[in-house]
Amino acid sequence: MKEKVVYSMLSVVVAAVFIGCATAPLTPAKDEHPGQPPLKVGVYADRGPSGIGALEWFRLIQESPEMELRLLDGKAVREGGLDGLDLFVMPGGASKTEYDTLGTNGVERMKAFVRNGGGYIGTCAGCCLLMDEPTRRARMVPWRSSGSEPHTMFLSYKLTPKGAAALGLKEGPHVFRYHGGPFLWPTTNKIEGASIELWGTFNAEGTNEGRLNAAKKMHGSGCILGGTYGKGRIFVTSAHPEYFESTLYLVKAAFKYVAGREVTFPVRARSPRAVSVGFLAKGISGVTTAKTALALAAEKDFDLVLIDLDGIRQRRLDHLDVLVLTNASLAKNAEFKKALDGFMSRGGKVVGYGGGAKILPPGGIACGPLQETVQTIHRLFP
Repeated sequence: MKEKVVYSMLSVVVAAVFIGCATAPLTPAKDEHPGQPPLKVGVYADRGPSGIGALEWFRLIQESPEMELRLLDGKAVREGGLDGLDLFVMPGGASKTEYDTLGTNGVERMKAFVRNGGGYIGTCAGCCLLMDEPTRRARMVPWRSSGSEPHTMFLSYKLTPKGAAALGLKEGPHVFRYHGGPFLWPTTNKIEGASIELWGTFNAEGTNEGRLNAAKKMHGSGCILGGTYGKGRIFVTSAHPEYFESTLYLVKAAFKYVAGREVTFPVRARSPRAVSVGFLAKGISGVTTAKTALALAAEKDFDLVLIDLDGIRQRRLDHLDVLVLTNASLAKNAEFKKALDGFMSRGGKVVGYGGGAKILPPGGIACGPLQETVQTIHRLFP
């Protein structure tokens, strides 16, 4: 028997159905490197990864004492930037753009990295990238992406017994942040070296409007896959566990499985007199933007707040002192322009570089990236 309840954006529909998997269960890797140097983790920072999720990946790995961050664009991957790394993280965004900026040679380099023993963690688009179908996929996993829901929701998912065992977590329902990720279905194709299990299924069937949409076939589709590709290990999910501290347990479990190492993420504390710095995450791309966000996050006098269009609709600008624009992706968005006008009318400051400097409102301040952005904000709030 199923019980289905339809809620609004923050709601889930719980049911007791999940997809099985025929392969043998995989067990978590043992931590064979106690006291060893930090894990060398590459995170992709080119066109493709975007939004708060990408920035959170940069920041989480930068702040973790057990990891060393390497920011890589497509050119770096093609020129051997994965060599010597332990693990590669592909954030969410646009999977086909990730494929295009990696290029055919970059995709082959990535596949060889995992096949030879490297680890891979992918969220949302980073999950799509490895699929077998449709086009512009790395074809490392004999699954396909079919269907998605474009809105942001907080959904119930269910860990399968094999997923729970491999990740060291409890079976049954959990909740995570979802935003446009794929619904995953197995294919009948064989991929040499791939042994992939279904570890989690969507335990929901809903939309942002608070109604059922069974035609999309979300409920029961895959949302977490894991296993091996050659000598390397893979963890991919349709969702975004990297967004919130409450779901970082899944990120930690993924690292434990893929790299065989325990990792931690320090709790972020806001200093009493910190300047609240908003960083517009919509349309971000490139190593320079990633490094600029990390430079802002490292300032003890700043409280970095990552903002997307959902945050603007939720009036998060009301709680900021300054907003940083890095690109012109929202130049024609009426909601954004109205919110920005209101923000500045109450005394908020706006700074921007690159494409962001081109859409600054009257009174906005153009600057350069990296430390120039940091110094500009310090001058505004001495």
